[in-house]
Amino acid sequence: MSKKRTKDLHVNRKYKDSLFRMIFSDKKDLLELYNAVNGSHYDNPEDLTLYTLEDAIYISYKNDISFLFGDTLNLYEHQSTINPNMPLRGLLYLVRNYEAYIEQHHLDIYSSIQQTVPLPQYIIFYNGTAEVPEQQILSLSDAFPKHPGKVSCLQFDAILLNINYGKNQKILQHCQKLREYAVFIHTIRFHLKNGMTLENAVSTAITECIARHILEDFLIKHRGEVKSMVLSSFDQENHDRILKEAYEKIGIEKGEKSGIRKGELQKLIFQIKENLKQNIPTDTIARFLCEDEKTIILIADTIKEHPEMDVPEIYNLLFHS
Repeated sequence: MSKKRTKDLHVNRKYKDSLFRMIFSDKKDLLELYNAVNGSHYDNPEDLTLYTLEDAIYISYKNDISFLFGDTLNLYEHQSTINPNMPLRGLLYLVRNYEAYIEQHHLDIYSSIQQTVPLPQYIIFYNGTAEVPEQQILSLSDAFPKHPGKVSCLQFDAILLNINYGKNQKILQHCQKLREYAVFIHTIRFHLKNGMTLENAVSTAITECIARHILEDFLIKHRGEVKSMVLSSFDQENHDRILKEAYEKIGIEKGEKSGIRKGELQKLIFQIKENLKQNIPTDTIARFLCEDEKTIILIADTIKEHPEMDVPEIYNLLFHS
């Protein structure tokens, strides 16, 4: 990396911003969020240094917000779906940020003198519809094979905080923007449950929240962007749900329970990924692999929707999300 890149790391504009990132793009609001999570009372936003990766090579490793505060490197991620691979993703985010930190501070990692790096903290703010505890630890070690007598040389934990309306009240009470964000999402889901279309639910929620002074200035200034981002986010949630239901209909989950091994399904996903790289049509892939074309299309659609995911992640999304 060049010194120019590490001096000012910022978001690649080709990568669509998230609503969570936009709401906490101001250092003052981000510091308030930090204080709420950590039970602290810092008051100088300029003590906070933002780290976000700009280069296209890092596009698959972009997290929502990374920032340095004191001797702590904080990675904040927003999720509306449960993803057991978040600790692995967090590790990749962390490595990229440490690379930047090491170069910025001219650390000699080959020196015989101990070099000091910031303490890492990885927080996931979850506001999906699945029932999860208010706080939960997700460990990277859960992804490792179990070998009796062997101890991993690596441990990485993510803290998941449920920020749905009514959850983690203490944190939400100490961060106004986070509390109002929770109310905004809750309002959208309220209208969806009462029969509104997604587009009308979002539009109505925006109008109501502005009238109630909830994210008022932000929603007035970014109404069009917010609507687009929320529609995209909710469409993705719905798309993932429909995919899973479709798999149940064509019997893949039933087949797995009947004896199709996890490895066979992952092998199928790998084969489809490789064929898609060569732009081979799904009907041809189906004939070549002797599989039902509906199955191939569903897996292929998921791969195209999530190009950053590897085979195990695709498998987990389809069968264990």
